[in-house]
Amino acid sequence: MFTKFSTLLKNKTFLANLFILEIISHVFYKVTFEDDLYRDFEINKIVFSQELDLYRTELESPFNTIIVNLFNIESSDIYALILYIIFQITLVLICINLDFLGNYSTLFLFGGWLVTASWFVGFVENISVLLIILCYKKYFHEKDNFMFYIYLFLFGFNHFGMALFTIIVLLIFSNFRNFWKIFLTTVASYASLHFYLKYIVNFKGRDRFRFIFNQNTVDTGTDFIANNLLTFFWSGFMGLIFIFVFIIFNSELEEIYRYVFATTLAVFASAIVTDVSRIFTIICIPIILKLIDTLRFFEFKNIIYEKYLILLVVLSNLIIQERWIYGIVYQSSPNQALESIYNFFARLVNSLMKNIWI
Repeated sequence: MFTKFSTLLKNKTFLANLFILEIISHVFYKVTFEDDLYRDFEINKIVFSQELDLYRTELESPFNTIIVNLFNIESSDIYALILYIIFQITLVLICINLDFLGNYSTLFLFGGWLVTASWFVGFVENISVLLIILCYKKYFHEKDNFMFYIYLFLFGFNHFGMALFTIIVLLIFSNFRNFWKIFLTTVASYASLHFYLKYIVNFKGRDRFRFIFNQNTVDTGTDFIANNLLTFFWSGFMGLIFIFVFIIFNSELEEIYRYVFATTLAVFASAIVTDVSRIFTIICIPIILKLIDTLRFFEFKNIIYEKYLILLVVLSNLIIQERWIYGIVYQSSPNQALESIYNFFARLVNSLMKNIWI
């Protein structure tokens, strides 16, 4: 274990990625807690023991509920602190598990997924991102690896709606390899989640699939995309959109179809909800991984062209910055109801040190 840790600390790519990830998320995007964090905490505390007047769809992502009850958390500040620590741990694990992309792994950090993960601490998107990377890595780079099905099951249990569409994207790129094994794993994750909601939580709210059929949900989602089409695509890929275009222009027709079908599916999954960019940025992750995976084996006639392309990705992110659709187009986090994470930690430190500070 200590040998692995020592090796990790000597890995310049990992250290650079982690540094860049922390700077982008905390300085450029500014990490925020989701607005309903404390309300969800109060629901999580009692959901196992009594019926509720309000059943939030977030209860369908069991991770936070299990954490609260497993550790018997009573303080909302402790709850927020633990979720932030988990957020940080997932960032580290993401950097570790991008190793299969080699030096090209840094490009992944410039995708829209980081905006979503940074702005919604308290949701399970950071865990979903990690599980997608693990699934992609095991599925495409360690074929017939049993752990792929474990990660796939956990992803489905963590957020079944996102998992379902992401799994189809993975299948599209693999020509539906091991379809039945993946199908049965997906069914098992859904059955387990359904058992948890029905017999443990006694969930009586509208589940995510039923929510789709709420009045105006699909109408609103499609309007958001149609009225902000370029912004919508930018929110998912950000600067990596230029790599997307480059790979499309340099791929065989069959591969182009795969990218088109996968992207169309991601658009469809986003159009049937109202928080379109939050869904799109996560389902785009396997597409982004595939793009970078393809780019690192592409033979440029002149290496300077590759450098120009990478520079275009980075500069466009810095110049255009984040554009994110959540009802309207946001350039900063829509979650502003709670104190900032920076003030949260300042308050905790001042509280702990109140008898020590001079």
